[in-house]
Amino acid sequence: MSQSPVKREGPNPLEWVESAVRLLRSAPPGALLCYYLGSAPCLLGLLYFWADMSRGAFAAERLVESAFNVAALYIWMKCWQAVFLSKVRAHLFMEKDEPWTLARVGRMVLIQASLQPLGLFLRFIAANVLIPYVWTYSFFAGAAILGDGREPSLRAVLRGAWREAGLWWRQTHLALLCLFGFALFICLNINIVCGLLPYALRMFLGIETVFTRDGLAMFNTTFFAATFAATYLCFDPIRKSVFLIRHFHGQSLQSGEDLRVELRTIRSRTRMAVAALLLFATLLAAPLTSAQARDVPPSPASPPSAQVDSSQLDSSLDRVLERREYGWRFPRSAKPEAEKQGNSIARMFARWFDRVNAWMDKLQNWLKHLFESKDDDQKEPTAPFHLAWATIAKLILIILLIAVVVLIAMMFWRARRRQGEVVLAEAVTAVPDLNEENVTADQLPEDGWLQLARELMSKGELRLSLRAFYLATLAHLGQRELIRLARYKSNHDYDRELQRRARGNASLLEAFDANLFIFEGAWYGDHEISTMTLDGFAQNFERIRAC
Repeated sequence: MSQSPVKREGPNPLEWVESAVRLLRSAPPGALLCYYLGSAPCLLGLLYFWADMSRGAFAAERLVESAFNVAALYIWMKCWQAVFLSKVRAHLFMEKDEPWTLARVGRMVLIQASLQPLGLFLRFIAANVLIPYVWTYSFFAGAAILGDGREPSLRAVLRGAWREAGLWWRQTHLALLCLFGFALFICLNINIVCGLLPYALRMFLGIETVFTRDGLAMFNTTFFAATFAATYLCFDPIRKSVFLIRHFHGQSLQSGEDLRVELRTIRSRTRMAVAALLLFATLLAAPLTSAQARDVPPSPASPPSAQVDSSQLDSSLDRVLERREYGWRFPRSAKPEAEKQGNSIARMFARWFDRVNAWMDKLQNWLKHLFESKDDDQKEPTAPFHLAWATIAKLILIILLIAVVVLIAMMFWRARRRQGEVVLAEAVTAVPDLNEENVTADQLPEDGWLQLARELMSKGELRLSLRAFYLATLAHLGQRELIRLARYKSNHDYDRELQRRARGNASLLEAFDANLFIFEGAWYGDHEISTMTLDGFAQNFERIRAC
C-alpha cells in the first residue's frame, strides 16, 4: 500500500519558515523573554572573553577562570533555550506547559549539560565535512526540544532525537539553506547600521567617536564578533522555531497531533467569538469615565556636597584604576612561560577566596557600625578585641553558609523522595475506566488486565470483564512483539498486523479471530454475554498464550 504524500515527500520547507515566523509572533511574551534571558548573558560574556583575551593586559592570568565562566554561561544559555522551546511547544500544541518542579529542572539541566557541550564541537566538525551537518544539527535540535525535563531519562531523549534526525532530510537541507540566506542579510544590515551609526551621531548630535576619527577602526575582530552575536540573537529564535515545526509534523505522523490541534483551534475560536460579543456588550453598557489629574510632588532638595579627604580620593582612584575595564591600557607583563601556565587554577581559587574574604570584612564593618555608638566609633578598638570580633563574625558566617547548604540539600532530597512516592502510588492505584472508549491495552500489563477481568466477573460485570480479557490479549501479543500497540489502531488493524507477523501460526490466528468476533458482537453489538461466553473467551486466550 502506497504511503501518503506527506509521509513520502514531507511538508514544504518554505511553509516551515513561514509557520515559524507566525508561531513566534503569536507566542507568549514570556517565551522570548526566557530565550534572551539565557542567550544575552552568554553572548555578552563571550564578547568580553574575546576582547579580554585579545587585548587584555592580564589575559594569561585570567584564562582559566574566564574559560570556566564562558562554559557555565553556555550551559545557562542552553537551559533557558530549552525553557523557551517548552513554552513555544505548549503554545503550538495548544496545551498547558507542565509545571517546572525541582525534579524537572534537575533533569533538564542534567540533559542539556550532558549533550549540548558535545554538540558544540560535533556541529563544528560536521560543518567542516559539510555533508552530515544537517543530521548532526537536527539531532541536537531535537535534544533541545525533548530535553526540557518532560522525558524521564536521557536514553528516551536520545532515542527521540535520533528518530527525528532522519526525518525529511531533503526538506531540512532546503530549510537551512533558506535560513542561511536570511541570516546573511540580517548580518549585512546590522553591519551597515553599526557602520553608519557613528556618522549619524556626528551629523545630528555633534558627537565625535573613535570610529569617525578613524574609519578603519571598525575593521577589527571584536566589532565583527559583536555583529555576529547580534545576528545570532535575531536569527536563532526563528531557526529553533523551524525545527519545532518540524518536530510537530514528525509527532503528527504517529499520534495525529495536527488533527487534535485543529479541533482545539476551532473550540478556541468559538470561545473567543463569545468573549468578544460579551466585551462589546459590556462596552456599550458601561459609562464613560474621565481621568483625574494628579499633583506631582515637588522634588526634594539635593543634599550639600560632602568634603572628601585627598588620601581617600587617591586610594579610591587606585582601586578604580585596578578594575578590569582599565586593564587594556596597561602593557602585558613579561613573565616566564612556565609561570604563565603553571598555577592558573590555584590563582583563580585564591582570587575567589580573596573576594569572599573582602565581602566578610565589609559585613563585619557594617555590623560594627550598626551596634557601636558614636562615642565608641571615636575610640580606636584594641587589637585583641578587633581580632576576636573578626574571628567570631567569620565563624558565624561560615556556620550560616553551612546551614543554608544543608537546608537546600534537605529540601532537594525531600522533593525527590516525595515525587518518587507520588509516582509509585499512581502506578499502583491507577485503574482504567473500561466504560471510556479511549482506554488502550498498554495502560496495564497482561496480569493486571487478567486480575481486573476476574474481579469484574465476580461482581457480575460480564461486559466489562470481556473487554478486560480482550485488552489482556492485546497486551500479551504486544509483549511478544506480534503487534505494536497504538491509540489510533482499530481492532481490524491489529488483526491484519497479526496475520502478517504470525502467518505461520494458524492456531493462534484462529483463536484470535474467534475472540475478536465474540468481543465485537458483545461490545459494539447486542449479543448477550454469559459465563459460558467468558469461559470460551478465556480458553481461546489460553490457546493464544500457548502458541
